[in-house]
Amino acid sequence: MASTTTARLRAVRQKIVNKNIIRALFSLASANLLIRLMGMANQVVVTARFGQSATMDAYYVASTIPFLLAQLLASAIEASVIPVYMKIRTEGSKEQASRLFSTLLNLLLISLVAFTLFMLCFRQQFVIISAPGLPSHSHQLATDLTPFIFPVLVFMTLSSFLECLLNTEGQFGLPAYAGILIPLTTVTFVLLGGKTYGVLMLCIGTLVGQFLQIIVLVIRARQAKFSYRFVLDLRSKEIATIGIVAWPALFTALISQASLLVDQIFASGLAAGSIAAITNALKLISVPIGVVFSSAGRALLPYLSDQAATKDMQGFKATLRFYLWAVGIGTLIMSAFMIFGAHFIVRTLFQHGAFTAQDTDHTAITLIGFSIGLVPMAFGFITSRAFSALGQTRLLLYVTIFSVAANAIFDYIFAYWWQSFGIALATSAVYACTMMILLFALRRMIGKLDLLTLPHEFVEVLWKLRLGSAYLHCVNWKEKHLQTLRIPYLSTQRLIRVSTIIFVFLAGTVGTIYNSLYTLRIAFGSLVILAFLRYHYLFLLAWVALDVLIGSTLPFFNGNNLLSGLTIPMVLLMFVIPIKPAFKSMPTLAFLFAYFLWMLASIGNTAIPIAQFFTLWLVYMATVAIGVLAINQLTTRRRLMGIIDAILLQALFVALYGIYGYFTLQNGHYDTNIAGLYRTGSLFDAPPTLAFFLSMTIPLAIYRTVTLQGTMRLLSLTNLLVMLAAMALTFTRVANFSLPLSILLMICFLPSRKLKMSLLAGTVALAAIVMLVILTLNLPLLERFLNPDILTFNGRTYLWSALLEHFDPAQLLGNGLGSSEVLLTNLQVGVGRGVIGTAPHNIFLSALYDHGLVGVTLLSLMLIALPWNLLSRLRKATPDHRLIIAMALAVYINILIQSMFVTVIWTQQIGAYVWMILSLPFVSYWSMYQTPTEVEDTVELSIYQNDQYNKEQAIHA
Repeated sequence: MASTTTARLRAVRQKIVNKNIIRALFSLASANLLIRLMGMANQVVVTARFGQSATMDAYYVASTIPFLLAQLLASAIEASVIPVYMKIRTEGSKEQASRLFSTLLNLLLISLVAFTLFMLCFRQQFVIISAPGLPSHSHQLATDLTPFIFPVLVFMTLSSFLECLLNTEGQFGLPAYAGILIPLTTVTFVLLGGKTYGVLMLCIGTLVGQFLQIIVLVIRARQAKFSYRFVLDLRSKEIATIGIVAWPALFTALISQASLLVDQIFASGLAAGSIAAITNALKLISVPIGVVFSSAGRALLPYLSDQAATKDMQGFKATLRFYLWAVGIGTLIMSAFMIFGAHFIVRTLFQHGAFTAQDTDHTAITLIGFSIGLVPMAFGFITSRAFSALGQTRLLLYVTIFSVAANAIFDYIFAYWWQSFGIALATSAVYACTMMILLFALRRMIGKLDLLTLPHEFVEVLWKLRLGSAYLHCVNWKEKHLQTLRIPYLSTQRLIRVSTIIFVFLAGTVGTIYNSLYTLRIAFGSLVILAFLRYHYLFLLAWVALDVLIGSTLPFFNGNNLLSGLTIPMVLLMFVIPIKPAFKSMPTLAFLFAYFLWMLASIGNTAIPIAQFFTLWLVYMATVAIGVLAINQLTTRRRLMGIIDAILLQALFVALYGIYGYFTLQNGHYDTNIAGLYRTGSLFDAPPTLAFFLSMTIPLAIYRTVTLQGTMRLLSLTNLLVMLAAMALTFTRVANFSLPLSILLMICFLPSRKLKMSLLAGTVALAAIVMLVILTLNLPLLERFLNPDILTFNGRTYLWSALLEHFDPAQLLGNGLGSSEVLLTNLQVGVGRGVIGTAPHNIFLSALYDHGLVGVTLLSLMLIALPWNLLSRLRKATPDHRLIIAMALAVYINILIQSMFVTVIWTQQIGAYVWMILSLPFVSYWSMYQTPTEVEDTVELSIYQNDQYNKEQAIHA
């Protein structure tokens, strides 16, 4: 009896929830429909007045950044503010609710105004980011329009904030209808002044409409008893909670909105009017998106959040299933209508005035491409609200990262073949992929969804339509005939595996027919990548063993896709391994990561091909992942010493190969100022690069020699002497200066007086032996230091002057990755003796020219943070830990000094070893000496390490 009563109460409660959602949905949908219709009327007027020309391309480019930012902020506000504010409103006092509302409003207002001013100061750079391929005249027009369109960001975001809070009070109608003012005002301004002032009136009309909407929402908020006060309570725990929930939602929205920016970037390289065609098609698509998706999502989220908070997962699934069916059926009908009626719709609405029949064809085919993906878009939109209600926004972040990457790949492929239709089709393909990922993840999270089961609300409708008996007949037939076709779970898994095997076999067969060698490489490489993704310590050893050989003078290691086999899995691991503990342990990696992200922002300015840009950038990102992976994986002393020995073994090979090259006059070059002086370059074919590499590994060899005993110490000492000899044969002045200085610094930080005196005596004795050898063999090492070109650092000052003369501080993003080398190559800088060089030979000036003031600031912060982190660990370090910190400080000094004269720190052969060695004092092995307050920060890391330990135990078993 009790169970029956509970079931009835649950059913009644579910009906009430559905009724409230439907009421809110109709309010929002009707308002959105009216707004979209007015928006379409506005678009008809705009296209009739301005057509689909380069002028409209300029307007759409100028409005891209503020509109996208406003939409992503609105998504973050909806996902984070509504749950927290509803909790305060129901459980707290009016005073608390008022204080939270006022703090959020003031914080938004201050931040938005400041950021808008920032955008206006660097408006030219923002236009370049939006459409790097835009013609110069369109670019200039877009830049001129920005002061009249960028302030829209403030009004749109504040409107979204007020509308969300009014929704929590049950106010859905008027806040939604207030949006009608925007198209009305825009149409009025375009009709009155569009012919005289052009697209400027379009910008002003949009701005005025947004301002009027704000006024209406403020009046409605006062009527709803919202109390505003000038307060900024940033210490409130509710603000902290909103921030915790908002940042993944914000980043997720940023990435999802970035897909539109990616579309525009690819479209900017197509024929004139392509951006306008895509935008016009999106305006038409926005009708179902705004009326159905957005309204359903906004109405659904508060109730799903309530059901998730009360742990009513049965009601949660029922609500979700009902609206997926409802929205799916409606979207399917709209999708079919828009696909088959695309030309009629575009011709009827837009083909007036300056909008030609050719523009109609262009827009219609683009609209078809977008319409194909409407159904998966609807499912993904509703499902993402379920994740927001569950508080699982981190998964949405990963999915949207995938969607942007997939969108860029599909755009690159499809746009080449089908122009703007290809870009639209790529978007639809991405929505289909994300829908499947989200539904699969949700099923794993909350259990079986029964999406193929008709909701009982639909069954009731069928009975009312006298179709219930037909429905029962179908259900009975299904249970009678299809029951025997149900496949057990284990059989299903086997079937999936067999299907996968068959698919891979067929793909291999087709690949073999077209290119057997390349297929063989892919097949072998995929096995290696899977092994690396599973066995992370083995992966680190592979990097140590192979990285210095790739791109070397050894032919076997070039052209065999070895770099791809290392870089791809390393970048993929960034999404698996715990990054936050590693960044907290070694903040330098966080600055390095930020620097590389800023580098990516300059893709629109780069002077090198896009494919080369992405290759270099992925290699750079892999160096960050190497540092993170080393911190996570080196959990025992055995592993730590294993990596160090692997690095030193590779350094020994490089040194011996360099000595061999010196005596055989291979892999090096003669000095340009001293006749007969041959300088060895080993695998790098460049003496400064070899010297840089050995100057990093020599302090590491000293550390290893000190930690060993007996015969092993003698062998390590021999290795050290070989590396010193190879470095001397490079005759590199800056390395020969920085290495002794770094060793002296290392001696100062050694843990014991006896160790300091022993190493100092050894260094003095070694220096005396080196000087004796130089004098005996008459090596011109001192002549290198006394050469007249030392005053100009071998001509480098002329290169630096050329970079500074061409540097433009107004270029916020800089000139793009590799632009400094392109500039110096074009300038052919020389002073009476031919071209001095084509590389900047200074990482700071290179960063300044390539990535602007922000880039060089991030680089400087990275190099400042590293010694600070190392020195801060000295106080609580054990003797062994102190010794490795001293080693890292010596390596840092070598890197810093030599980077003033060479930029090899960013090369693929060097970068991995730089960050692997510098991360050694921060690896997890040292965490056994952590303080109790630090234990909480390593929980995520411990879970990861436990998982890796279990894998290793399984291997041994």
